[in-house]
Amino acid sequence: MSWLKRVCEQETSSLLKTRDAGQSETSMSPGLTGKYDQARREKAGEHQPPPPPEYMGLEGEYDQLGLAKRVAEAFEQAPHIDEIETLQICQDGNTIVLKGSVSSQDILNALEDVAAKVDGTKGVDTTEVTIAA
Repeated sequence: MSWLKRVCEQETSSLLKTRDAGQSETSMSPGLTGKYDQARREKAGEHQPPPPPEYMGLEGEYDQLGLAKRVAEAFEQAPHIDEIETLQICQDGNTIVLKGSVSSQDILNALEDVAAKVDGTKGVDTTEVTIAA
């Protein structure tokens, strides 16, 4: 099963965000690493209004789970991360929430590191992940 199939069906926040046409400069910041995904941002710029980074889909379109899907895509492309069928990728606004279990803290740290590098990620919550020995 691919990482994309383990993206939660909806945002985890009880108050789902609505699309805001007037994005502030801070909401358009790149995220934790300070690096933009230029190609995807260009695609997003073709839409009016352009979606904020956390809602940019895989092709730059508005997607309520865009950030989670892009994190799943990053996990797929990371050679040092194997598929972990006991883990889900959820999204709460601009925060990635990982849920489930992994076999070691090293694997969790690697997942956290990759998720933090995705444009638009402002936080990675791993409080719902257990380390299964």
